[in-house]
Amino acid sequence: MRKSIILTFFWCFYFSLHSQFLSDNSAIGVSFSGLGYNDAFHLVALEGDGTFWGKGFYSFGITYIYPLSKKFDLETGVEYSKNAYHFSGPYYPGLNESYDAFLSLIEIPVTARFNFWHFFFLNGGLLVDFDVSKDKYLDNQTGIGAILGVGAKYNFKKIPIGLFINPFVKFRPLIPFTKEKYHLHTMDNGFRISAVRIF
Repeated sequence: MRKSIILTFFWCFYFSLHSQFLSDNSAIGVSFSGLGYNDAFHLVALEGDGTFWGKGFYSFGITYIYPLSKKFDLETGVEYSKNAYHFSGPYYPGLNESYDAFLSLIEIPVTARFNFWHFFFLNGGLLVDFDVSKDKYLDNQTGIGAILGVGAKYNFKKIPIGLFINPFVKFRPLIPFTKEKYHLHTMDNGFRISAVRIF
């Protein structure tokens, strides 16, 4: 049921962009992220705290690119991501706490892209994250995060299609929307692959 709601949300977002906001040289397409590692940690070392190990992640979504000038673009969209972690608690005689935890997010990136050397770009900006996983082992990740990356792109000459690959690092949340004294943070480091239709 949850997957059907998420897919419906993505399609509504796609058609809304397609019908209302597209302009010359803008682009809309689909993206997939993964092929990297993820992590979860506290910024302050806590006594008796265990360790989270990232077990991988993936995300897919819709991306929209709006040109601001020859050098700068604005990029936004919506993504659904799934992260897996394994927690290993500190060793105490008779107690060895260990479990898996999962994080599901709906994420709205708002980033700027600086284009250079025709085929390359730098991108960075903010992430608006909504935690839809309700995992009892992870602090709620709803809040404002950040993303930084570098990428390579290629636009086909005879058809209005473009491709790009974008290595990135994401950190969340910079500003959590929930109150935790020692908030657990998450980080993804991977590759985003996208195909876009250029208008």
